[in-house]
Amino acid sequence: MAHSTENIIIITSYVDAPFDMKQALTQMKDPYIICTDGGFDLAKQAGITPHLLLGDLDSIQSRIPKELPLKTFPPEKDYTDLELAIHTAIEKKASHVEIWGGIGGRLDHTVANLQLLSCYAEQFRSLSMHDGQNRCFVLNAKGTQKSITIPQEKDCYLSLFSLSETVQGLTAKGVKYPLQNHTLTRTFPLGVSNEFKQKEAFLSLEKGSLLIVLAKA
Repeated sequence: MAHSTENIIIITSYVDAPFDMKQALTQMKDPYIICTDGGFDLAKQAGITPHLLLGDLDSIQSRIPKELPLKTFPPEKDYTDLELAIHTAIEKKASHVEIWGGIGGRLDHTVANLQLLSCYAEQFRSLSMHDGQNRCFVLNAKGTQKSITIPQEKDCYLSLFSLSETVQGLTAKGVKYPLQNHTLTRTFPLGVSNEFKQKEAFLSLEKGSLLIVLAKA
């Protein structure tokens, strides 16, 4: 399989809302595919052959081909399998990373994965996590990119949450409930369930860490 480590897909062991993975592969040019643990089972079901299998391998049901490259770790470790996969993407100097799954199921795992998005957002040109219903990514003011334009998605809500104590100077245009130089706090979910009103939404901020969630209705 042709691949480029510039683009990496990480398939996690849990996808709450299934989607056509084979079709989704066509949206990223020649990606390098990493499966974390049971993500190998999901890849196999979709007819996808990964380039690397990574993790403690405690939840895989399928037979692992002898020729498949492995990175194995003990179950007792400080980093989750997903974070280890992100470390691998950094080592390979990836520019664009998509995480498939990681949302839903065990709440503690979902929260940990959202923390990873915030922690590593500046390491790549793009880092996102999605399944068949949700797509999320983080915009950090401490990075070089403090604004983003998001194309409209049909029947999709756009929600904004502060991961830091506050997100300051938040502006949202092209949406049903626009904001101008607003301070969004971590304890009041004002930004939930906004909607597109134009062909694209424009977001910018001056300070803080903003979680952006696109959720199908």
